[in-house]
Amino acid sequence: MVTTTSSVRLPRHRELSPTAAALLTIGGNILILAIVGLAVAGVGIAAVAVFGAQLLGSL
Repeated sequence: MVTTTSSVRLPRHRELSPTAAALLTIGGNILILAIVGLAVAGVGIAAVAVFGAQLLGSL
């Protein structure tokens, strides 16, 4: 049997409950979807700003 003589206290590792882990996963996925949605909207707005006059002129 091995015993420790060190007086340094190591912090205990806390584990998340399955419910907390699921909520964090869902929240992270929602955050990623929001960022992707904003990126797609930004590209759409930029495309309209650049090509909008040409598209209207061709109609």
